Amino acid sequence: MPINPTGVSSSQSYSLFNQVRNRIEENEKQLISGQRINNAAVDPAGLQVLINLQSDILSNSSAIRNSMDGISALQIADGGVNQVNDSLQRIRELSVQAQNGILNDSDRAALQKEADALLSGISDTLSQSQFNNQSLLSEEGSVRLQTGSSADDGQDIQRFNVAGELGDLGLLSLNISDPGALDIIDQSQSYLSTVSGEIGASQSRLESGINRLTESNLSQAESASRIGDTDYAKALSERSAAQIQEQAGIAVQAQANANRGLVLSLLGS
Repeated sequence: MPINPTGVSSSQSYSLFNQVRNRIEENEKQLISGQRINNAAVDPAGLQVLINLQSDILSNSSAIRNSMDGISALQIADGGVNQVNDSLQRIRELSVQAQNGILNDSDRAALQKEADALLSGISDTLSQSQFNNQSLLSEEGSVRLQTGSSADDGQDIQRFNVAGELGDLGLLSLNISDPGALDIIDQSQSYLSTVSGEIGASQSRLESGINRLTESNLSQAESASRIGDTDYAKALSERSAAQIQEQAGIAVQAQANANRGLVLSLLGS
């Protein structure tokens, strides 16, 4: 007949002790790492949701960086257009002055020399307005940006052949004394206003997308935190309860061992 004064077998007691010990170890991992889910066994469904949330956050962060690169490119293009506009304002002043009949040829030649220098600067500005070695104002085309986590989330940044358009208008070889010079300058400024408007619209769209992605990341980060981060109050409470159970189990087992020894000693007397 087995001697078991406590009514609990040694194997049962050992199994219960191991369960309590495992709970304590898991609580300690949560407290140290700050993560509630340190392995799939803790919460398989929660872990899958957490992985998906983290994947979306990383994808959105990459899309935000892409959009910021696009804004940087647009700011370079806009800066180039503004410089050209500033030069055109001065060229227009020179043209108005050159068409004053009271001036002589020498005066007009001096004014044309300044205008030519400004026109040369315009050509340089247009050719040098680049981002990552891609021309923004001297070649037509577009640059595709991935601005979201899905394949369909994208935005095209338009590139403009401003140099070609101004050349076709006759601006880059302008004779400021010619009666039609002012019309050419006005047409050029009108075209540049259109380009500037399109650049501004593209930039606004990218900024709006960044705000949307940032808000999405904040919401997803909060959800990920609720699922994956350690609730320290709860973890500490559970660890304390498990430690009490562990100590109680040790005490019960010690008492059982003592009782078993007493019974054996009585039987042997």
